Amino acid sequence: MKITSYTNTVNFMQTIHTPSKGDGNPQALKKDQDVVTIGKEARSLFDSHIQLQEAPEEIAQKIASMFKDGGKLNYVESEEQLAIRAEQQARLDEEIEHNVLAIIIPHIQTNEKLVNSLKGASQQALDATYSTISQNLLVHNVGNMTEEQRQAMISLGLEKAQFIADNYLEGKQAKDFMEAMTTIAKFAVNGVKNDNGTVSYAIEKGPLVHAPDDYIHIDDLVKDAYPEKWQSFKDKIVAATEKQDKDALVEAFKEYNQLVKSIYTNQPHLVQEKIKDYGKWQKNIKNTEVSKQFSQLDKTSLSNFMEDIKTTNAWLSNEFLANDLKNFQRYLTRNH
Repeated sequence: MKITSYTNTVNFMQTIHTPSKGDGNPQALKKDQDVVTIGKEARSLFDSHIQLQEAPEEIAQKIASMFKDGGKLNYVESEEQLAIRAEQQARLDEEIEHNVLAIIIPHIQTNEKLVNSLKGASQQALDATYSTISQNLLVHNVGNMTEEQRQAMISLGLEKAQFIADNYLEGKQAKDFMEAMTTIAKFAVNGVKNDNGTVSYAIEKGPLVHAPDDYIHIDDLVKDAYPEKWQSFKDKIVAATEKQDKDALVEAFKEYNQLVKSIYTNQPHLVQEKIKDYGKWQKNIKNTEVSKQFSQLDKTSLSNFMEDIKTTNAWLSNEFLANDLKNFQRYLTRNH
């Protein structure tokens, strides 16, 4: 029986002879004989297609090792080849220009201020801003960083934000931008890291834009007071929406309104507690100080700024800092 397969690497057909049922028991063949047989066929195949007539015998053996396990391609790259491939892929990734996805900040008013401050800004400023938030401020996992290093990373992020404000924004936009980024940095400072390096952030949604400070989200109250009924309401909304059943949708919201009325009538203390809790959280954020490990750096040019960061750094690893600055520079200097 003959098995014919194709390889994209050298773009020719490989024909490898394997014994059929009538050829005897395949298990009786010795592994060494298999290697030699496959090696000879591979050698012959390569000779005819890419002219390796003068290649030494060890090349045939090496080719044979590529087709172990019944002729199945089983090529393993060396560590050096893997490193070269990884470097080539990294270069390719850098050449492909992807815009950084905007991050929605959970606190409604802070997110609104940030978004408005970046209206009309260049794509470079947008990419540098959101990459700074994800890589320096609200980082999901910091690995084995110490708390001092994490705070230094946040401090660096705020200085990067100031560089963007000084060089890419003007007037009220720059002012609002820094107010928003400083608040986000304060959210980050209050993050809590667990033993696995995962950081959680207790960020309240807060009032809607232009709403008073004692505004509360009724959904949160219903969810806290009646978790099972809240889940049932959500399930009914999803089902009614999928079926485009307007009557079911109206009925679901009627039930939801009854829950809201029940809270205000029978559990008004929950409303006051929610307002009080938000007030405490808001005060804590306001009084939070961001570390000054990186501060007063030279922001007159990107090169001066980056050099000043390297000189000032006494906390972050060289690997982290090199990657961080490389990305920051790439986002700010690439063309769109």
